[in-house]
Amino acid sequence: MKSEQKHITITDWIIFFVSTFLIFLSSILLVISGVVFALFRLARRRPVFTLASVIGVMILFFAIRWMVIPIPWRADAESVHVTIENGDSMTRIVQRLKEARVIEDGTSLLFLAKLSGKDRKIQAGSYSFEKGTTLYSIFSKLTRGDVTLREVTIPEGLTLRRIAGILNRQIEIDSLEFVRLATDKRFAQSMGIAASNLEGYLFPDTYRLSWGTTPEKVVRVMVEQFKKTFTDGLTRRAGEIDFSSADVVTLASMIEAEARDGNERDLISAVYHNRLRRGMLLQCDPTVIYALPEPDRPLLLKHLEVDSPYNTYKYPGLPPGPICNPGKASIIAALYPADVNYLYFVATGKGSHIFSTSLTQHNLARTKIKRAGRNR
Repeated sequence: MKSEQKHITITDWIIFFVSTFLIFLSSILLVISGVVFALFRLARRRPVFTLASVIGVMILFFAIRWMVIPIPWRADAESVHVTIENGDSMTRIVQRLKEARVIEDGTSLLFLAKLSGKDRKIQAGSYSFEKGTTLYSIFSKLTRGDVTLREVTIPEGLTLRRIAGILNRQIEIDSLEFVRLATDKRFAQSMGIAASNLEGYLFPDTYRLSWGTTPEKVVRVMVEQFKKTFTDGLTRRAGEIDFSSADVVTLASMIEAEARDGNERDLISAVYHNRLRRGMLLQCDPTVIYALPEPDRPLLLKHLEVDSPYNTYKYPGLPPGPICNPGKASIIAALYPADVNYLYFVATGKGSHIFSTSLTQHNLARTKIKRAGRNR
């Protein structure tokens, strides 16, 4: 005869799991009952020891709950960002965590912060909390100031006011305070910059910054990056060509403002060096634009008559200071111009320039570009 095969049904599985769970629950209750009975008997004999044991168990329970057991996660996303603002009290911080649904009850968090004296030392910024975190992890992250950093890229060739705008949009920095500091002569000199302001010395780079970083800290970070870039070797090179460091930064800013094609920086530098040696006006359009009350407006012929020391169509030599914040490539170009005799250049409208050694060649190049523009 063939043996019959018995199939396990869903009902069988349910009965199995329910039975197992009931057995497990009964075992737990039995253990708890035994512990309670033992403590009850011990309490009658040694009450002090028993009280200490109970307190110890309670402390252990809360320690495990605090450090090991993940908090219930009520937020919709797997990760939540919470912003702590400057001046927030610990009570307000706990409220922010509750509003973000990171925690439900902040009593223990608030108690420990006050007990440890760290309730007034929480760093402002944006904090990230993930599902599965514990109360201790939250407390530790806040007290360490483990803020979420954001990459903020400052392109080459921006003025300090445009940099302030980027920082305001990216990390909500106080742009007015940033500009005030960057245009404060005493503040600039306190950082070793011998200039009336920090235009030219806010080095363009990608920075990792946190929300709530103070304007002063950002300014200092950018100036320090400039100092690291402008090495002693570059300072010596400046001396070799009879330039001060300030002259180099000023010329580099002009090159940065003119150079749309990075490969032309040393050629543009050569034009300005050659003109300086001959005592010619530099006639740099971006310096005039910088002098205008609204520097974003297009340059017109009438603007060339603006009476400003930055107007290199009227005043000889370099302008009083940088007109933007140049990158390293333009600083190098200012120090190492190409070995050419060019005295003029004109933009083609395609990002490059035509370079000429004489005014006649320059005018022909301008005419050619205008005709090409009309034919397009």
